[in-house]
Amino acid sequence: MSERPVPLPDWLEEAPTAGEWPQKGRRPRRGFLEKSLGEFAEALRNEVFSEQLARQPGLLQRVDPRVKLLSVLALIVVAASLRHLVLLLLLNLWLFWLARASRVPLRIFARRVWIVVPLFTSVVVFPALFNVVRAGDPLLVLFHFSHSPHLGSWTLPAEVAITRQGATSAALLVLRVGASVSLAVLLTLTTRWPVLLTALRALRIPGVFLAVLEMAYRYVFLLLQVSAEMFTARKSRLVGRSTSREQRRFVATAMGSLWGRTRATSEEVHRAMLSRGYTGEPRSLARFRLRPSDGVWGLIVLLVIAFLLGGNHVLG
Repeated sequence: MSERPVPLPDWLEEAPTAGEWPQKGRRPRRGFLEKSLGEFAEALRNEVFSEQLARQPGLLQRVDPRVKLLSVLALIVVAASLRHLVLLLLLNLWLFWLARASRVPLRIFARRVWIVVPLFTSVVVFPALFNVVRAGDPLLVLFHFSHSPHLGSWTLPAEVAITRQGATSAALLVLRVGASVSLAVLLTLTTRWPVLLTALRALRIPGVFLAVLEMAYRYVFLLLQVSAEMFTARKSRLVGRSTSREQRRFVATAMGSLWGRTRATSEEVHRAMLSRGYTGEPRSLARFRLRPSDGVWGLIVLLVIAFLLGGNHVLG
C-alpha cells in the first residue's frame, strides 16, 4: 500500500506578487549580516594569501629572517632621517622593485600602503599646508581679503594660500610614512608569522611578550571563523527581513556568547599547553642558518643606506 504524498502548504505554493520581486537594474541592499560575513571572509582570505606568499621563492623570502628583520629596522630609521624628496622617492621606487622581486603583487602592495598612508597622514599634514598655520611662500592662493580678518585675538593673513614650505613638509611626511609602512608590509608578507616571532626572539625580545603576540595572532582568526559561523547560521534561518531591533539583539547576544566561548577556549588551551610541558618559554621548530646570499643582501642594504645618507649629507 503506497503512501499518499504530503501536500505543500498554501503559503509555499503562492507566487510572489509584483512588488516582492527586486526591480530590474537595482541590487538588493546588503544588511549588516552580509557585510559582516564579507569582512570576515576577506580577513581569512588575506591570512591564507599571506601564508602562501611567504612560501614563494622570491628575493626577500630567501633571506634569513634575522638578517631581514635587522635590515628592515635599519632602513626604517634611515627613512625617518631623510630630508629630501628625491631621496625618499628613490627609496620608495626601490621598495616597489623589492616587492616585484619578491613576487608580491604590486596591486596588493600599493593597496595596502598607498591607500592607507595618504588617508591617515592627510589628517595630520592638512593644516600645515596653509599659511594660516605656517608662514611661507604662497604656492596657490585660495582666498583674498580686502583686510586682515580677526578671530578674537587671532589675526588671519590677507591671503589664505598653500605655501611651498607646507607642501614640501607634507610630501616629506607622506613619503617617510609610506617608506616605513612599505618596509613593514614587505617584512610581514614575505615572512611567516611563527618564523618572524622566532627572529624577534633572537633579538632578545621578552618571551612573554612574544607568547602573547603569537597566541593573539593565532586565535584572532579562530574568533573570526566562529563569528562567521554564527552569522551564517543566523542568515540560513532567517525568513524575510529582520528589523533593526532584532539585529541589535542578535549582535548583543552574539557578543556575550563569543565572550563565554573565548574564555572557555583560553582555559582549555592553557591546560593543554601545561599538560604538554609548557614552562612559559615558547619554542619553535624553525632553525636559522646564515648563507652567502644573506651576506650579499646585507651588503646591498649597507650600500643603499650609505647612498641615502651620503645624498642626505651632500644635499644639505
